[in-house]
Amino acid sequence: MTVAILGSLNLDVVFSCDSLPAPGETILCSDVRSGPGGKGLNQAVAARRAGCAVILIGAVGRDANGVTLLGTLEQEGIDPDRIARLDDAPTGLAHIMVDRGGENSIVVASGANKADFPLRSLIDGIEAPVFLAQLEVGLAPIKAFFAQARRAGSRTILNAAPAIPAASALFEDSDILILNEHELAQFSGASRPASDEAAIAEAARSLMVRDDQAIIVTLGARGTQIIDATGSRRIPARMVTVTDTTGAGDCFCGVLAASLARGAALADAVGRANLAASLAVQRSGAAAAMPTAAEIDAA
Repeated sequence: MTVAILGSLNLDVVFSCDSLPAPGETILCSDVRSGPGGKGLNQAVAARRAGCAVILIGAVGRDANGVTLLGTLEQEGIDPDRIARLDDAPTGLAHIMVDRGGENSIVVASGANKADFPLRSLIDGIEAPVFLAQLEVGLAPIKAFFAQARRAGSRTILNAAPAIPAASALFEDSDILILNEHELAQFSGASRPASDEAAIAEAARSLMVRDDQAIIVTLGARGTQIIDATGSRRIPARMVTVTDTTGAGDCFCGVLAASLARGAALADAVGRANLAASLAVQRSGAAAAMPTAAEIDAA
């Protein structure tokens, strides 16, 4: 089965630090490394390694970083033919700081991800059971991408990250909406994240615009909560020692999409995605940390 993904491609530069800097503070890092990333690329690698074919739509610049990312796609068995190569915008770049507890802080220069490119020619005719997008690309491209999903009779998933208020206009086109607790608070207008299952469910229901939607709230070590017309239920997380949380949410989204494309029920797909994310956080990096189907099965 196949997952279609519209999303960002970045070169990640990761700084390992004892702690994240406070405003105005300069700190020294113990290690720096670079590698492929961006929510679109990360989710595509996660879905591919989970056992699905992947159609990835996005853009890179005609620069060395773009060449690196296209090479990564080919190594992962993802066809790069629907990735636009732009002359007038650089490949996306992310600077990521990771502390000794695995928490991260990220700054992204979007570059080609937010530039104009011939989207219609890239998405026309795509057919896949599941279409997945996130918010590191423009909202208009996502709208067009989900319109193609409707024409193909496919299920749509929006990972509403990073939280952009205007993205609420896309919720009506989303069969499944995935957010973490902080993004849920931002979209629902709360001053801080909800603290218990009932409050999370209430906040999630405030975002629903259709009765047939499902909202999935990722809660880290507290598991994942599913809210839909049948009620609210919590899927527990697997307890592990965290090395690096970078890309964990992308791992969850990619494996969830792959599981749904292969016919899994939603709760089962969430459980498998939880397992996959628990493996990813035990490794360093983003795309490189995504587990294989065999590793998820073993877990």
